[in-house]
Amino acid sequence: MQKGPSQVSSGNIAPTVLGPQKETKEVMLLAGLVLFLGGLIAAAWYYGQLAEPVKMTPVTDRAENANVSDLLKKASVLNQAEASTTQPTPVTAPVVSPADIIHADVYFEVGRRGLTDEAKAQLAAQAAMLKQHEDYGVLIQGYTDQQGSASYNMTLGLKRAETVKAELVNAGIAEHRIKTVSLGEEGVLCVDNSDICRHMNRRVHLDIRKIGLEHMAAPAVGATATEPAKTEEIGSSTEGLVPSDRPAGPAEPPTGS
Repeated sequence: MQKGPSQVSSGNIAPTVLGPQKETKEVMLLAGLVLFLGGLIAAAWYYGQLAEPVKMTPVTDRAENANVSDLLKKASVLNQAEASTTQPTPVTAPVVSPADIIHADVYFEVGRRGLTDEAKAQLAAQAAMLKQHEDYGVLIQGYTDQQGSASYNMTLGLKRAETVKAELVNAGIAEHRIKTVSLGEEGVLCVDNSDICRHMNRRVHLDIRKIGLEHMAAPAVGATATEPAKTEEIGSSTEGLVPSDRPAGPAEPPTGS
């Protein structure tokens, strides 16, 4: 009796399939790799979001600085426009206080009591100062050179002092603030006969001092301003002239001689 092929009963044992099992492993590996890469990408994006405000801070600062600069420029333009429409505020120069004692000399020509243009300009400047400072008084001293008699030179020195006083009074200075005196040839600075020395002696000296209104002499009641002195040559003067240069003919006797 011939035996047939033996039958093997598999029972409940499942058959092993090799092909699909291998594909499943590959899929799992790919899935794990994708998840890993996704995690890396997510982490990179997260840290990128944290670092982005720090990188943007300089840009923000520049933007804020630009806004502040624009605001300042606009404010400057508005201020300039407002200043151009408003009236300018007058600026007054500060008043400079002079020294308590001021000395000045006014020089004269030979034998004359009239003022030169230079002397008038000098006295105008002194009068402007005295107008601003009413607590100053003036002592005017008249001098001559050594030519001529002592009595005549004393008179000539007083006339020169009165001429200077009249110039100040005409400029608006109160007469009671001014005193005159003559020293004639007794107050000469130079003793030789040179022209320079004689010119130095033919002068009126102004002694301007801060006295104070409370110490100044009160003005006389009904006092009038001194009439302006005329520029004239005293014909009888021999001041500054040597005997050979004196004019011929009888000379008019000087006043007060």
